[in-house]
Amino acid sequence: MDGAAAHLARLRALPLLAAVAFLVLHVFAYPATRFSNDSYRYAREAYEFLGDSPRQARQQAVAAYCADTARLVHRNRLLDQRRFREPGREAAYRHTCEARYRHGLAPTSAKYERIFRTRPGYPLMAAPFVALLGAKAGLTAVALAFTTAAGWLVYLLLRALRSPPPAALLGQVLYYVTPLAQWGGRPLSEGPVAALMTVLLLASVWLLHGRVARGAPLFAGAFALGSAVKYSSFLIVGSFVAAAAYAALVLVRRARHRGTWVLAGLATAGTVAVLAVSRAFGLPGMTDSLQDMFTLHWTYPEVAGPWRSLLRLDFSYWWQWLQREALAPLLLTLLAAGGWGLWKRSVPVALCVLATGLTGFATMAAHPLAVEQDRLYVQVWLIPVIGLPLALERLWRRGGSAPAPGGDRTAGEPAGCAT
Repeated sequence: MDGAAAHLARLRALPLLAAVAFLVLHVFAYPATRFSNDSYRYAREAYEFLGDSPRQARQQAVAAYCADTARLVHRNRLLDQRRFREPGREAAYRHTCEARYRHGLAPTSAKYERIFRTRPGYPLMAAPFVALLGAKAGLTAVALAFTTAAGWLVYLLLRALRSPPPAALLGQVLYYVTPLAQWGGRPLSEGPVAALMTVLLLASVWLLHGRVARGAPLFAGAFALGSAVKYSSFLIVGSFVAAAAYAALVLVRRARHRGTWVLAGLATAGTVAVLAVSRAFGLPGMTDSLQDMFTLHWTYPEVAGPWRSLLRLDFSYWWQWLQREALAPLLLTLLAAGGWGLWKRSVPVALCVLATGLTGFATMAAHPLAVEQDRLYVQVWLIPVIGLPLALERLWRRGGSAPAPGGDRTAGEPAGCAT
């Protein structure tokens, strides 16, 4: 008994150890992360939430941007085969940078600024940490906390699907070693957005299992917070998850129970609520986003027919994207393997995970910018992160002639999550 208890304790400690290892690696990598133009805008808002005047907040955010950029110049100089022996001039660069951007970082268009002003969730959560640690460290701490928690949530999700601890741990580790963590560990909103979408998926699995009392409030809370962080992303994911839930109700007879109906209702209600708030307050919409893209953040005149321009740009982008992927189709291979593992384990769950992951491609289709593609479609990695452990587990079970996980449902559990 003591040996079994010790083994169980070690298994339970592994997710914590994985999270600690992830944090240690990112603390080590912290100097390599970039305090970008977007980070500057989130920092400025955080300082304003702390009570600083717009001018003070702008100055402090610019100082943080220039200090980080000076450190980047220093790092680049150390790798220059001709200049690495020269004395550094980072202090002078920082002073010049602060003088250059004393009125704020470009672009300064009011329309562009409003896009960030309508995303208060992330800088509001980060404000206390910015006050304690500074702009870059404070923003990074919040993003990193969300990303660390998201990996653990993947572990819980896979355990909810009855995956053994090693498979669930693999999913957690995959979250930590894919671009989900690469972008989630930076002072940007990608970390909270991807983490809150993972919360939606865990809540969806619980609802598909009939655990309405647990899944419904979690889904509603994550959707509300996610909408405050980046409402445009959660407008997409809400509509996609709603479509997945309705598809499950139509395609899978055993999914026609209360939990699936609640999932469909919550996703629909969340989507409608975001649309209503957006219209009531005149928040920037898709047309504004297209003009932002085609005018380089309104530094050029607005274009006529932005939707036609988008279709034309998308055609060129996706054709070339497929050509590049064909040279080294790692992502496509992992997506196929992950999708297969999900589909074989549970059609309703597969529909929800695929819907959530494909929000990344939908975002990319709305902003076909090759230089930012990894960041824009980062959510697609949720499909292999969750699906690949299920695929490997299925292959292992088939090789060992073990029973499938869906064959030993506990009494009273709805069959909605099994194929």
